[in-house]
Amino acid sequence: MELDSTISTPLYQQLENRLRQEIDSGQRPVGSRIPTENELSQQYNVSRVTVRKALAGLSENGYLERKSGKGTFVAEKKIQRGFSGVTSFSDLCRMTGVTPGAKTIKIALEEPSDAEIELLQLSPEERIVVLERIRYADDKPVLLETNKFSESFSFLFSENLNNASLFETLKTKHNILFSHSTKTFDITFASSQEAKLLGITKGYPLLRIASVIQNADNTVTNLCQQLCIGDKFKIIV
Repeated sequence: MELDSTISTPLYQQLENRLRQEIDSGQRPVGSRIPTENELSQQYNVSRVTVRKALAGLSENGYLERKSGKGTFVAEKKIQRGFSGVTSFSDLCRMTGVTPGAKTIKIALEEPSDAEIELLQLSPEERIVVLERIRYADDKPVLLETNKFSESFSFLFSENLNNASLFETLKTKHNILFSHSTKTFDITFASSQEAKLLGITKGYPLLRIASVIQNADNTVTNLCQQLCIGDKFKIIV
């Protein structure tokens, strides 16, 4: 299992690549313990400095997590979110290497708040379509998502949005495209109902992402709130 010292790729990078491949293939599953630096050094016939650099690279890229006094373990993949652009949750999952899923828990016509009337530029007496879904990554619930649209989006009542991308459905079936959004981030804590839906304890910290989503002509198409289990996500600035 020795590495190749005759090629230009540094030994630490070869080791990092090999361990990454073993993790991606499932040979080293999530939660499994990585051998110690000394064990890897002997296994691959390289110095501990080489091993340390390889493990550091994997840790920085979210493949490994170190637990004080216990060792280094294969980390659960985190979904990466950025501040800019409009990317669907389904696409974010695929880019991270996990399978997206969704379950609709509510779709209804409701009375809008004053702020929603202003942001969505609603006419008098117009209601809003409220769509709430649980989003999954590899069959595990990771966030609660609430989208609010003007009443003109009532066609969503006839769509099956379980295990489907809302953005892709709007794009391919209704020619509705999103171009950009304004996001705000803060921390909140799970209510009893939110905790039950996400399979966490009441009061668990959640990352709240509130987005105002627009199309190419700067018209606001919808408002979106996502309550994300904090340790399942990585924010890219």
